[in-house]
Amino acid sequence: LGLLAVVVLLSFVNAHFRSASMAPPLFSSLSKCVSDVLSGFSYDARLSQPISVYSAPLTLKVAQKKADAPATFEVVHSTTVADAKLETTVTGGGDVNIKATHAKLLSNMKLTASTDLGSAKIESEYTGISDMAVKVVANLPSAKCEGSITKELGKVAGGPLTVGMEVGGNASNGKLTKLGFGALYGHGGYNLAASLTDKGDTLKVGCATSAYSGTVAAEVVYKMSKTSIVGTAGYATTLATGEKLKTTVDSSGTAACSLGLTSGPSSVTLCSSMGVDFGPPKVGVKIERK
Repeated sequence: LGLLAVVVLLSFVNAHFRSASMAPPLFSSLSKCVSDVLSGFSYDARLSQPISVYSAPLTLKVAQKKADAPATFEVVHSTTVADAKLETTVTGGGDVNIKATHAKLLSNMKLTASTDLGSAKIESEYTGISDMAVKVVANLPSAKCEGSITKELGKVAGGPLTVGMEVGGNASNGKLTKLGFGALYGHGGYNLAASLTDKGDTLKVGCATSAYSGTVAAEVVYKMSKTSIVGTAGYATTLATGEKLKTTVDSSGTAACSLGLTSGPSSVTLCSSMGVDFGPPKVGVKIERK
């Protein structure tokens, strides 16, 4: 919470002195150029459908992770009150989650608070300092806190370089729960992303560039505790007919494909993957109507 207080103070100090340059991405988004191509495959069956109960607009979400597993469902109600977006979710098991997001309460700050009526989580994203982005997360009553910061260093060897750091801990026992470092560098049409996370246990190095009317990306992940290395390459594009296509293949021989189709307020995403053993493929479908 002390970090949150510092961010609030900086918001007032820098509200009228912020430079015109855009803030860098948050730490969690430093490798977004790579992850947008190589991740996001879902092998569940999911349905999102708007409904109305007593004139109240709701969204019904149904999910089934395995063919022999029961389906789960939840009902979501979204509204806006005094520039704050409120979202209430009720699951089929009776659990309730309330989330409020406000992007105008303080200058250059986005605040998000959520609760399941037993615990609470507060997130703050601040971009009021020139060439920097800060995020602070506090969990109550567990006293677990996380913070991250990214800084744009300007051009290095002809390309923009952004570096970042994240740290997390438990204030009740003083234990370090998270520590990571990351960097994003762009040059000659290529974006290079690298990170060392999980308290130094996971090293990721990736690259993405525009090619063949889409985006080509590759990443190598080294898990030090398991001495394992996994490489993945992929391609993402929007076809001339409007469908969004993604394909990946990793060093173990597993290939995955995703195809997204949109028609008016409705969208369908199909995912499938298969390994070198040519066993039963994983298949997922997501149907969403707004």
